[in-house]
Order: sequence, then structure tokens, then C-alpha cells
Amino acid sequence: MPVEVATVTKITCDNPACKGHPELDEHDRTGWLFISSEVYGEPTQQSVFGSVECLNAATKTTTELFVGAPS
Repeated sequence: MPVEVATVTKITCDNPACKGHPELDEHDRTGWLFISSEVYGEPTQQSVFGSVECLNAATKTTTELFVGAPS
């Protein structure tokens, strides 16, 4: 008997404060923002956001963590 394999994709926004994106299909990549970033010497980070506003809010929070860090 052959084995059937099904892959189910569920996309969610990586901004922890995100209230959701009902206009986007969580099973389709269309409209989602897929971001890859790298800090030299560190592993590449990959994130998904449902809107530019969520991306900006998440990166602002991350940037604020580094304020005052030694250069």
C-alpha cells in the first residue's frame, strides 16, 4: 500500500505583538514579507512579517536593545 504524504504550510508573523493579518492566506506565501538578515560571524536569521508595519515594529524593538552598546 503506497504512503501518502501531505505538507501543510501555516505562515505566521514573527512580530510577537502582531494582532494578525486576516487579509493574508496563512497557507500561501503571496503577500507575506520573507526577510533574511545576517550579522557577520553569526548564523543567518530568517523572519516572516505580514506587513511593513509589523516589520518596522519588530526591527525597532530589536534596534532599541542595542542602544548604548559598545561600538
